[in-house]
Amino acid sequence: MKNGWIIKHISLVFLFAITLSACSTPLPVVKTASPSTSAPLPPEPERIVKPVNVNFSSFSKDWPVGWQWIDPDEINNPTSKDVQKGVLRVTIPTKKDMRGDNRTAPRYLKAITGDFQIETRVRFLPKENYQGAGLLIYLDYNNYIRFERAYGGVGGGGEGLRIDVQRGNEYKPVVTPADIKTDLSEVELKIVRSGGLFAAYWRENENFEWREAGEFESDYPDTILAGVSASNTARALTAEFVYIRLLPSVKSK
Repeated sequence: MKNGWIIKHISLVFLFAITLSACSTPLPVVKTASPSTSAPLPPEPERIVKPVNVNFSSFSKDWPVGWQWIDPDEINNPTSKDVQKGVLRVTIPTKKDMRGDNRTAPRYLKAITGDFQIETRVRFLPKENYQGAGLLIYLDYNNYIRFERAYGGVGGGGEGLRIDVQRGNEYKPVVTPADIKTDLSEVELKIVRSGGLFAAYWRENENFEWREAGEFESDYPDTILAGVSASNTARALTAEFVYIRLLPSVKSK
């Protein structure tokens, strides 16, 4: 009697285990995303209807609202940055670029919709190929515009200004240092958006008139990312962005 009860009990347990295995749906495996510096566009990009100044204060521990610091290879090859001198000071290690298979240049960007102007003053003295720092208009991995105080790069040239465009699988220089030469250690750069047209301007400082550097006709949507970036494939060096200014779009003079 006792043996029969044990056999019956074991059979019931075995049957229950089989039924549970057949009917139960396994829980989905949720993979926790690792922190990424390549953040997507914020849900509410800003339309520029009045001047907006981004000044860097050594007393503030927070980035201005809506701006993103993006360092794509931060884990393996981090870029040092600080605002201790009241400017955005970026020390760029080597192997930080923005073309080919290397799109790891550090950048500081904000989502903007509609027409606008963006300008900055950059302190930067590149002396090796390739080193560049300046403005960046960024749609996605394969669509962006770079306007930089630079040395070298695609198409040659020593010290000067560059405008480079990545459009799909094509990377093309629009302006090279051979076209606009300068050895200034500090320049002001500006990009004006009017619909699909992006026009670039530069000057030595506020005592000079803006001069047109070049332009690019795009098929970009209303909302893009705009800001500053820095590249370096030579020895480490520092770029300082004194300010960033956003304004409603008007034709520069």
